[in-house]
Amino acid sequence: MFLAEDKLILKNKGGYPCEGYLEVYHNNTWGYVGDTHWDKNTEKVVCKSTHCGEPVDSSVKDIGKPSEDSTIWLNELKCEGHESALWECKHPGWNSSYYSKLTVKKITCSSNITISLDGAKCAGAVKYSIDGKFDGYFCNSNIGETEARLLCKSLGCGGLREIPPSEWEDMERNAAKMKLDCSAFKNADPDHLWQCVKGNDDSASCKPFSVICEGFMRLQLKGNQSNVCSGQLEKEENNNWVPVQQDNFDFDVCQQMHCGNSLSPNNSTNKNLNVTCTDEVKVVLHSGKDSKCYGTVNIQVNGSVNPVCASTWTKSEAELVCKELGCGKLIYTQERQNSRGIMDHVSCKGSESSLWHCPAKHDKNIQCSNQPYVVCSDSAEVKLADGPGRCAGRLEIKHEGQWRKVLKTGWTEAQSAAVCKQLQCGEKGKTEKFSQGSDSFPSVKCPENKEKISECLTANSNSNNQLLDQEVEAVGITCEGHKVVFLSGTCSGQVRIEHGREIYWLSGSKETWNQESADTVCQQMHCGNAASFSSNSTTVDMINKVWKDSFSCSSRKKSLFECNRNTTLPPDHQTSTAYVKCSGNIGMRLMNGCWGKVRIRVEKNEGDMCADTWTEDKSVKLCEKLNCGTPIKAHNSPRDGDILFKSLHPTNQTKDLTQSIFVKNQDNDKYCNQKPAYVVCSGSVKPRFSIPSYKCFGNIEVEYEGKWIPVCEDALKDTNNRKTICQELKCGDAVETRPYFGPAPTDKLAISNLNCIANANSPLSACSSITASTAACKHSGLRCSEWRTMVPDKKACSGTVLVHWRQGPSAVSRENFNETEKEKLCQDMDCGGHQSTNESHPQTIEIDSFWNKRFSCGKNPGSIWECENKTTPSRKEPVFIECQKEPSVSLSQGCSGEVRIDGVPVCASNWDLSYAHKVCQEKLCGNAVFIKPKAPSKGSGNIYHVSCEKYHSIIGQCRRTKGKCDTNAVFITCSESVKFRTTEKHGGVLYVNYRDKWERVCPFNPSQDLKAKLCEEINNVTHSSSKEDKQVNLETRLEFTDDTMDVKRAVKQHSCGNASPAEILCYESAPTPPPPSSPPIAPIIVGVGFLLVVVILILVFVRFYLKRARKSKVSPRMLPDKEMEFESGEYEDVTNKENEMEDLSHGRARSEAELISEKDGQSVSSLPYEDVEADEARPLTFPGTTAPAARDINVHEDEVTYEVEDPQESYDDIDTIPGPAQTTAEVHDSPETSHDLNTAAPGLVERDEDYLEPDVDG
Repeated sequence: MFLAEDKLILKNKGGYPCEGYLEVYHNNTWGYVGDTHWDKNTEKVVCKSTHCGEPVDSSVKDIGKPSEDSTIWLNELKCEGHESALWECKHPGWNSSYYSKLTVKKITCSSNITISLDGAKCAGAVKYSIDGKFDGYFCNSNIGETEARLLCKSLGCGGLREIPPSEWEDMERNAAKMKLDCSAFKNADPDHLWQCVKGNDDSASCKPFSVICEGFMRLQLKGNQSNVCSGQLEKEENNNWVPVQQDNFDFDVCQQMHCGNSLSPNNSTNKNLNVTCTDEVKVVLHSGKDSKCYGTVNIQVNGSVNPVCASTWTKSEAELVCKELGCGKLIYTQERQNSRGIMDHVSCKGSESSLWHCPAKHDKNIQCSNQPYVVCSDSAEVKLADGPGRCAGRLEIKHEGQWRKVLKTGWTEAQSAAVCKQLQCGEKGKTEKFSQGSDSFPSVKCPENKEKISECLTANSNSNNQLLDQEVEAVGITCEGHKVVFLSGTCSGQVRIEHGREIYWLSGSKETWNQESADTVCQQMHCGNAASFSSNSTTVDMINKVWKDSFSCSSRKKSLFECNRNTTLPPDHQTSTAYVKCSGNIGMRLMNGCWGKVRIRVEKNEGDMCADTWTEDKSVKLCEKLNCGTPIKAHNSPRDGDILFKSLHPTNQTKDLTQSIFVKNQDNDKYCNQKPAYVVCSGSVKPRFSIPSYKCFGNIEVEYEGKWIPVCEDALKDTNNRKTICQELKCGDAVETRPYFGPAPTDKLAISNLNCIANANSPLSACSSITASTAACKHSGLRCSEWRTMVPDKKACSGTVLVHWRQGPSAVSRENFNETEKEKLCQDMDCGGHQSTNESHPQTIEIDSFWNKRFSCGKNPGSIWECENKTTPSRKEPVFIECQKEPSVSLSQGCSGEVRIDGVPVCASNWDLSYAHKVCQEKLCGNAVFIKPKAPSKGSGNIYHVSCEKYHSIIGQCRRTKGKCDTNAVFITCSESVKFRTTEKHGGVLYVNYRDKWERVCPFNPSQDLKAKLCEEINNVTHSSSKEDKQVNLETRLEFTDDTMDVKRAVKQHSCGNASPAEILCYESAPTPPPPSSPPIAPIIVGVGFLLVVVILILVFVRFYLKRARKSKVSPRMLPDKEMEFESGEYEDVTNKENEMEDLSHGRARSEAELISEKDGQSVSSLPYEDVEADEARPLTFPGTTAPAARDINVHEDEVTYEVEDPQESYDDIDTIPGPAQTTAEVHDSPETSHDLNTAAPGLVERDEDYLEPDVDG
């Protein structure tokens, strides 16, 4: 259970809060206080704790207890006088003292408390006074309707009407603030509000307690918008306002209405009371513009404008403002920043006559942060702008002082009808596109369910967020009441009027059709003044088509319809029609003939047309008028315009656009300057081949919007499309498409689609569809049947001039082919100028076919082919040309490296093997064996692109052009730069170098002859015992055929995975001595005689020596653990003796391969020749050869013997072997070794062992 705080009150029948007997509220029960030990200190504490001052002397009396059953809560109190409450005095406890008296004490305290309302009668903040002097206010905390009803009742104001917001009232700055707590009076109301007083409250949270009692009368003055403090006095009864008829007020009604003081009231005849107060007050909306119906809400008091604060501002208050000011309905309300005001916490019901009469806090300087901003519907105006008349154009709404466009999205025909009605332009309207207007105005969006234009406006309509032109379109309306004047011709003809779908004649009445009217029509049509005018008689069928109105133009007007309208028609109104010829003229063209900005010429002025209202139909009419075909899609969007006209509007009778109604651009309107109308007609499209010197073939380019752009491959797939291009270029029929040559254009635009019908007389511009696109595509070239080009026969820039065409080469006749023609041809071939020489050049090629056209160049021909004429030459002598330059083709590393032309790298795009062969052949480097694109040495920005044809014998003759390379530059390897080597001196793993690195080779099985050629190539390379490469996958192979003569050309890049690399063994044979030189005849005769003598002596000596040798036993050289024997025999005729001596005489020695090796490294000590000592026999070796002990003979299990090099053996002396060494490779398969020689020969005989012996061919 909630227990209220303990409370002491003084209670009496009169309800005075500071006089009476003591009642104490404790434990949710009221009880009494006994008087045991009562003294002066007790009295002081009683008056002080009840906030009633001091006890009045001799005022204490005994009275009978009002109720015998009530509890005596406190007794035997012993107070010292300083306590703030009785229960703080010393006492035996609550309800702890027995009290048997029938009486209790009654006391009177000094304070006289008065409670009143600070404000109007029966309404305002509750304040209290002590002893007649204002002291302070009550806080509104813990106060409810119970206390408020008690207060209203005690003040004689009837019951409670409402408790207003505490913000309506302000406390005086130095006033005291008292807290109230009536929770002890739950079962009955207190006798006086002062009995609820709890104590002072100095906190800022204390707000004044206010009431509006039923006795309060709400008043207002009605009837004078300019001064809300003057008018008929009304009072509120049952939420309705009724007039006050009698002045029986006991207060100043003007003060209650915050209107100053009352002047003498004036009673009207209907007895309603009119009151005029001293203050003049009115509500105003301040915007700084000319409209009274939008702006910040202010109160003008006696001429001084003061803001209204928006602390509790709602839509109800804003609607009342619009209603009070006669500004229609509320569109929206916002808040704007502010710091002070004259009104705040306004709370209107909506029935008040003025915002000023709504309940609110009124003060001269109220501090607040925001001010209300109101926009009423009557602030919005409507017009149709930039159209051909008042009733047609772009819809604009004047919102908050600015004209704003309306978004077409969501716009309905009902809304168009509402606009037309408001403008008095008929009952209906249709949407139409007009100039979009300045982009400085944000757009307004109208929901479909809004028919009143003002309802389209919202708070967001004032946003400065601009919408992109391509995203939105402004509403344009042509009302049914729209009418225009036009002429049947351009700036001359019958004057006609179009109204809806009907066409009328303007009356040619003599009374109305005069110089002024004619001038007005010409001016309206932007055709100057009337040079002449006349009237034509009407026919019967024209009478009903004469315009119903008659105009009198006494002065020049902008429009005929602005002239005065005659109320009475003249007698001849329907019998004649008006005709005029104006002094000016209107012309239209495209800036660049058949494409470009639309240019309008009016009299002496020419300018551009705005693109806003330009349509495809207008483009069709203009292209047709200019004989430029049909419109095609434009890809450019010019942003610089000198706009002369915003729009043009053809009528239903318009055939020529110059007969349209033009809307001129205002000089200060720069909006359209970045949006000129732009048209591209098909007549501006034409094809060409990109390099004029290559007649009828090459890259196809099409002129499109003034730029030459490539053609996509897909656009040339159709035969008709190809034929159309070839025929237009007078190149015969289409033969084939060609790969695109050269760098890719920087502009991505290309012809992506063509739809042509092949016709000999139809150009590309006549195709039904020509589409350009920036989408990526593969570009293409074309070759036509009449293709041809001129190339010298051998070099790039000099030689006999040949025309290559579909039937082969033909020589060009020198007839009339003079210096001018030669100069042009040299320029076409990028060979500089012609180099004049007086030398006669012989014909460098025999040729019977001659080109059947002569050449004669005029001034600045585009190519040599523009010099061609139809005359057939009579002379059959070919032209020889010699130009100043000759392109230099080189490789950066001799026979390999980067391909360069005049020092410039070549792009790898379109490069193929045949081009590489041309380079290698030209550089005498064999064939190309490898091509690898790499990053160019000089960057890829401006290098050569090359394209060769079959008739180009050298690279310099091929087409070439410089440009950016999207791939890499060409690097090639010619066969003459290929090198071979093995891991060991005479064999091992085969390595080849053709890609700037040594790499192993895939396994192969060549013939003996190819092995020999490989060994010969290997022998020409300095050997090194380098370690084997750790390369896993083999990427090179040697591809031999029966016709292979050069092993270097057999190198091919071809992967064979992780196969075992190829190996080869090579053996060195004895060098072949050079043939002896022929001696003179005389010394030969003498020498021959001397030689015969010497031979005879030698024969005798040898015979003697052999006989002695037979007698000696000689041990032959043996294999390990084997014994070799030579059978002794006697040979009278030594068949090889002479040859042997001849060999010795010529210095021939047996090679190391011919020596017999043995394990102990000893030489054969005995030979089967007589008269030769065994210890004198030695093998014949060159001075640089190694001793036999330096190598071993290893016999493996398969009994194949391999010669193994001593790893310590040095080959530094290999160059000391005289003469070239012929190397022979052979592998011997050895059966079981025989221990004896089967045959005894004069020399060493070949055995079954796997080595070679002297005098035997290996």
